[in-house]
Order: sequence, then structure tokens, then C-alpha cells
Amino acid sequence: MKFIIAPGKYSNHITTKIGQAIYSGIARALPDAQIATMPVTDSKDGMPALINHTLGGQWVEIPFFDAFWQNKTGRYLIANIDSQDTAIMDSEQVVGVDLAKNKTRNELFHATSYGIGEFIVDTVTSGLKNIVLCLGKTAVADGGLGALQALGAKIYDEDNQLIPEGENPLIRAYRIDMEDVYELLGKRTKITVLLNFSTTHKLCDTVEYLNETQESFLEDNLVYVSEKLNQKYNLDIHPMPHSNSIKTLAGAFAMINARILRSSFEWVAKVTGMNETIRSADILITATDKISKDSMHDDILYHLSRMAGLEKVPTFVLCNNFVDDFQNYEQMFTGIFSTQMTEYDDEITIFENYESVANQLARTFSAFK
Repeated sequence: MKFIIAPGKYSNHITTKIGQAIYSGIARALPDAQIATMPVTDSKDGMPALINHTLGGQWVEIPFFDAFWQNKTGRYLIANIDSQDTAIMDSEQVVGVDLAKNKTRNELFHATSYGIGEFIVDTVTSGLKNIVLCLGKTAVADGGLGALQALGAKIYDEDNQLIPEGENPLIRAYRIDMEDVYELLGKRTKITVLLNFSTTHKLCDTVEYLNETQESFLEDNLVYVSEKLNQKYNLDIHPMPHSNSIKTLAGAFAMINARILRSSFEWVAKVTGMNETIRSADILITATDKISKDSMHDDILYHLSRMAGLEKVPTFVLCNNFVDDFQNYEQMFTGIFSTQMTEYDDEITIFENYESVANQLARTFSAFK
């Protein structure tokens, strides 16, 4: 019997420990079982770290400006995918919601996505033609225009004055010239944007975020400048008002012909061979802190469970608790085992608890095989 263990992301970086506990519990009950653990990482480098863990690669460090124009050092991964060197970068280090903690409403209003463009410029000028950008939740509300600025876009205000770098260009944007951006990227550069809105990082409760007037103003201006760009460059970009379009950033990359994918983990599963691994399994065991609308939206747990269902591989999930409408998710799993844990006191308790539940699950398989 072949088991695949694929724990989902946990908010307090204990995924690897939980995977080890499940492995131990199964092995104690079924010593002859084949057990493989899906590559899951809790690294601060996010999706690139998951690719590095699976396929390997080379890290490149660069200086950049974060959303609040602070000088920082970040890094992206160069990995060989489909026989081509590919740059893989995560937006969290540049515009992630964690950066919004302790920021004023005025600081958030002026935040910029400029640093994302700096990462892309570095890859392109290094000769790389394939770029993968992972976009998660963000505290930045510039519609991605800051990133375009870094790529060479000239953004003008209503008085035809060039808007300087270092602040949210959407506040005063009236006209945008993209010629330098298109020249930089050329026809051979391929940018893939992976959307991943299921992140454990959330805005701090004490953050006083943009008010309705500020959001409406920025959204209306984004619609206006997008329509002018559509006419000038024969594009088809239509951000929806009151839909958080100012904070998705993906629309800006659609302006440069990027390929936008709704599921980051679906792409990862394909390039790392996760799909083929699941097809070879007899049992898939996943684990998650909780089953909820947020955790199931675009999470590795959701994708792997759905893939297993399509391949008719029985799927069991070890879950601490569930919220929202449970019936929406029950058909995804063959069985759900409660770990009955409400807090994580220490790693020893965590390990023993998950090992025990996995052992009970494996002994159940043994009794009926």
C-alpha cells in the first residue's frame, strides 16, 4: 500500500513537523507500507522555496524598494523548468500584508508596487526570458502601476508632469506611456502571474486601512487610465470598480501580455510532478489547521484533494477544526479525522497528537484490507 502525505500550510510554521508525525504514525501501524511526503515548505520565500525544495535552483539576491520605499534586500530563484532557466519570485517580500502593520492610513494610501518591477528588471537584464511571479494578498493599492513604473512606464498627471518614483502613481495618474516597457521586455519575454489569495498573513487588527472614499477614488482612476491605455495600445483591460482591483496588481501585468493563472498551486503541482505522484498512490493523507472557505479557496490542500478525487484515490484529512458550511467540503474527502487540538503548546505535543491520529487511521486501513 502506497501512502502520500501532503500536509497543508499551517500558520505557525510547523508543517514539516506534522508531516513527520503522520509518517511515523503510519509506519508504526504498517511497517511494510510505502510512504512518500509531498514537498511542502514553510519558508519565508514562499512559492520559490517550494520549487527549490523540489527541483533545485540558484538564489539571486538583489536590493529593492519595498511598498513604503524602504531599502531592502530580497531574492528570487532561478530554476530549470521545461529545459529553460526560469526566474521565480514572490510578491510577499515587496508588497505583502505583513508590511502594513503599524502603518498609518496615509502611508498605506501612498504605498507602491515599484519593487516588484525592480525584480523583473533584474531578471530581464540578466538575460532571462521566462519569469514567474507569485502574487498573494497585498497592502498596496496602486493597481500595479508602480511595478510598471520600475519597468520604464512614464506616468503623467493631468498637468502633463511626470509622476516621480517612490509613491503611489495611481493617485495622480492621467496618462501612461508604455513604449519603454515594451522595448525592455521585447517579444521573447514570457511572464506568468500566479494568483494565490489563500495566505496565512492577514492585516493586523490595529491597522487603519484605506477608507471607502480613498478606495473609490483609486478604483475610479484605475478604470479611467486603463481605458486610455486600451485605446492607445489596443488592449482589453477592464478593472471592475468596487472589486479590490486596485490591490490585485495582476491587471498591470495583463497590460504587458502576461499569462494570468488563477491557481498558483496548480502550476506548482504540474511542474514539480505532484500530479503524477498522486496518480501512483493508493491513499492520500492531508492535514490542515482548519477547513474553511479561506483555506480551501486556492490552497495546495484543495488542489491535491481535487486531483486525488479525479483519479479516484481515497483522500483523508487530519483537521483541527472546521468553520463555515461544512457540507461544502465534505465531498472532497473520503474521511475526516479530528486531531482535537485547539492550540499548539509545544512541538512534542504536536508530534505525539498527529502521530497518534495517523496511527489510528493506518490501523483502520490494516483491519479492512
